[in-house]
Amino acid sequence: MVSSTAVGAMPPPPGVTPNFDNPESIAHRVIIVSVLGAVITIPICAIRLYTKRFILENVGWEDYSIVIATLLALGFSILTGYQTTNGLGNHIWDVPAERFHALMKIGDIAGPIFYNLSILFTKVSLGLFYLRISPFEKSFRFAVYAVVAASSINSALAAFGFAWVCQPIAKYWDFSITTGTCINLNAYFLTTACINAATDLALLVLPIFIMRKLHLAMHRKIGAALLLMTGSFVFVISLIRVQIVVKGMNIVPVDGTWGMVANFIWLLLEMWLGIICTCLPLLYTFTRTQFVGKHVFSAKVAFPAARDPNSDQAGHNAPVQVPDSGIDSGYYSGQLSNISLEQVRAESTGQKADHKRSVRPVASDQSLLATASRRSG
Repeated sequence: MVSSTAVGAMPPPPGVTPNFDNPESIAHRVIIVSVLGAVITIPICAIRLYTKRFILENVGWEDYSIVIATLLALGFSILTGYQTTNGLGNHIWDVPAERFHALMKIGDIAGPIFYNLSILFTKVSLGLFYLRISPFEKSFRFAVYAVVAASSINSALAAFGFAWVCQPIAKYWDFSITTGTCINLNAYFLTTACINAATDLALLVLPIFIMRKLHLAMHRKIGAALLLMTGSFVFVISLIRVQIVVKGMNIVPVDGTWGMVANFIWLLLEMWLGIICTCLPLLYTFTRTQFVGKHVFSAKVAFPAARDPNSDQAGHNAPVQVPDSGIDSGYYSGQLSNISLEQVRAESTGQKADHKRSVRPVASDQSLLATASRRSG
């Protein structure tokens, strides 16, 4: 029970009496989204890791990045749930001043770090995934690097905004400080949200350029592109959040603890759905191999691989032709030959002794292109 001498963070509207003991609350909304986001996303992320580790046998930096993003998202969800104990979801005049101060301080320091770094690592994971399956064109790779760099700068500045948007720093969360200056915070929040949406859009359209070198019927190219573009469908959520930021400019100054709930809900949705969408292509591979065509990845079954006598990678500029067979073959350039997993492993061992002799399957992630194209066919 709050002391009878408690003072609300802001005076109530005329005719309204503050209620510190049993206030009206919508805190359950953010708690539900926080819990459901974690409950749904973490198993999907686990399936992705299982697929990369035990099916494709090709764990990469994009997988480590998505794990970090998931852990940060979990931290943000826990933090958001905790913030409901500090008045998030209550009317601001029903929140004691000391709790409101704790809400703002924690929310303005820890909250942006967890959220923005989670978004950052999600986009880094998606960018690395594109680079892994790309046709190795310099212009495409440069575009991916540029988008990831823009995302990194924007997310880093937003994550540690508490350190530079106000002087003194405490003015950012302590409204009782009347000295010092802050940048235009409304413009700051809107700018970071718009840049975030713009990079989401860029990541959404980049897979279209991956399709250019595939010798496939148009409907198959569309199917493969849509599979890869699922990674950035969160762009729609980003646009909605921009609208919420604009709307919040009028609501938050009047009843911030109540008005911020909508923003937190969309932050959570954007963060968790971003991770889910990034994992969907691998979830598709898991479904194809475990429930549709498990025999495809058997070590006893031969599968097409690219054999390049000059390097251990697929050709960089050769047009890509996906075989129209029933095997999850992948994305190819170079001379195709049927090689079993035992042969690949044996020749990989020999490769250490003689680097000029190199045989390996195309990066396993690239099988997504072929499976998607056959699915759409």
